[in-house]
Amino acid sequence: MSIFYKQTKQETIVYAIVWTVLFLSPLVSLAFSPQDASSDSAWVQHSLVDSWANLLVFFVVFLIHNHVLAPILVKHKRVTAYVIACVAMVAVFQIAQCAHKPNGQPLISAANNEMPPPPPPNGHPPVDKHDISMFIIVTLMIGANVGVKYYYQNEEEKKHLARLKEQSLKQELDYLRYQINPHFIMNTLNNIHALVDIDPEQAKDSIVDMSRMMRYLLYESDKQYVSFNKALIFLKKYLNLMKLRYTDQVTVNVDIPECCSENVVQAPLVFIPFVENAFKHGVAYDKPSTIDIDIQQKDGRLLFHCRNTKSGAKHEYGGVGLNNVTKRLELIYGTDYSLDITDGEDTYDVLLDLPERHPDDFNQDNSQT
Repeated sequence: MSIFYKQTKQETIVYAIVWTVLFLSPLVSLAFSPQDASSDSAWVQHSLVDSWANLLVFFVVFLIHNHVLAPILVKHKRVTAYVIACVAMVAVFQIAQCAHKPNGQPLISAANNEMPPPPPPNGHPPVDKHDISMFIIVTLMIGANVGVKYYYQNEEEKKHLARLKEQSLKQELDYLRYQINPHFIMNTLNNIHALVDIDPEQAKDSIVDMSRMMRYLLYESDKQYVSFNKALIFLKKYLNLMKLRYTDQVTVNVDIPECCSENVVQAPLVFIPFVENAFKHGVAYDKPSTIDIDIQQKDGRLLFHCRNTKSGAKHEYGGVGLNNVTKRLELIYGTDYSLDITDGEDTYDVLLDLPERHPDDFNQDNSQT
C-alpha cells in the first residue's frame, strides 16, 4: 500500500494557485516598493533570493505534509502517528530555521545596512520573534492543508454515496422487475392457454395486453421515472390479466383516472407490489373476497389506496416486494411521501401519498447529488 496520497484534480489546482501567488508576491511587493529602495539592484536581488529561499522551505514542508503526513490522519485515521510525525517535522523545521542564522542572528539588514548586535556569550541562537512567527506560519499552513483535505474528502464521499445510491436504486428496481416477471408470466400464460378454447377473442386480447406489459417492463420501467399515465395503463392491464386467474367470488373494484397529463411522472413499478400483495394474500377460495383499488390526483399529490379482505390463511405480510418498494420510495422521494399500512383482523389497507413530480424535478435531484 502506497503512503502517497492521491488527491483530486480540484485540490491540486487550489494548491497550485495558492503557491503560484505566494512565489509571485515578492515581485509584486517590489513593484510597489518606494523608488529609492527598489533602485538598488543588489538589494533587489538579495531580497528576492531571501524571500524565495524562505518560501521554498515552506513549500518543501508543505509537500511532505500534504503527500506523506496528512494521509496518515485523513485517510488512515491514525491520529497518534500523525501527531508524532507532525511534531517531529515541525521540530526539524524550527532547528533548521535557527541553524540558518549565524549564531542565532540574522544577516546584515538589506534595508538599512546596519550591523547586527553582537552574538550572545554562549553562541547558541536564542528564540526570537522570527522563530515564533515561523512556528505560527507553519502551524497555520499545516492546519489549512488538513482542512482542505477534509473538505475535498467529504465532497468525494458525497459523490461516492450518490453513485452508490443510484446503483442501489437501479439494482433494487431490476430485482423488482425480475421478481414480477417469472411467476406472473407463467401464471398468465397458463390462463391464456385455458382461454384459447373457451374464449379465443379474449385470449387474443390478453396476449396483446401481456405483450404491451412486457414491453413496459423491459423498456419503460428501466428508466428513473415513467409517465404517470403509462403507469396507470400498465396497472389496468395487470389487473385485467390477474382477473383471469380467479372466479366470480373475487370482486375487484377499480377507480383509476382514465387519462392524466404526460408531464406528470413517478418512480416506476411503485403500485404493483401492493396490488400483487393484495391478490396473493387477499384471495380466499372458499369465500368471497374483495380488492378495492383507488388512485387519485389531488392538490399536487398522487394518492394510491389499496384495500383487500384477508383470505384467512396465515401469511407473512410485506415480504421482499414491499420491503423493496419501501426502500426505493425512501431513496427517490426522501421524506416527501407517506406510506400507511393497516393490518387489521379481516382487512389489509395500504395508503400511499406521493408528490406530483415532473421530469425536471428528477433532473434537479440528479444535479444536486
